[in-house]
Amino acid sequence: MHELAIAQSIVEAVEARAGEHNAARVKAVRLRIGEASGVVIESLSACFEMLTSLTPMLEGAQLLIDLVPHRARCRCCDSAFAVVDFITRCPACGEWSSEIISGTELQILEMEIEPRRA
Repeated sequence: MHELAIAQSIVEAVEARAGEHNAARVKAVRLRIGEASGVVIESLSACFEMLTSLTPMLEGAQLLIDLVPHRARCRCCDSAFAVVDFITRCPACGEWSSEIISGTELQILEMEIEPRRA
């Protein structure tokens, strides 16, 4: 289950960044995850919840996920299309020459923090 390693990396990165901004705690973390990234969202969410319960600064943090569709662009006719079942044949012209334009992302977009009181 590589989702545990991914969740651990997210927790570490968010905790470090929150520390740089003198946060008392992290309230939410927003991710962008592509449909073709290979990440099982439910597993990642469960791992994130488990790890944040062990990290005082992130305890109770909400995980928000923006799912990005798997899309490609045909190099022959320049049509953009949805990739279904990892088949990248252009539905407009039938060519197999395409490039993936979205759906493989795995990014931390933002986090909501509660600042320390002075």
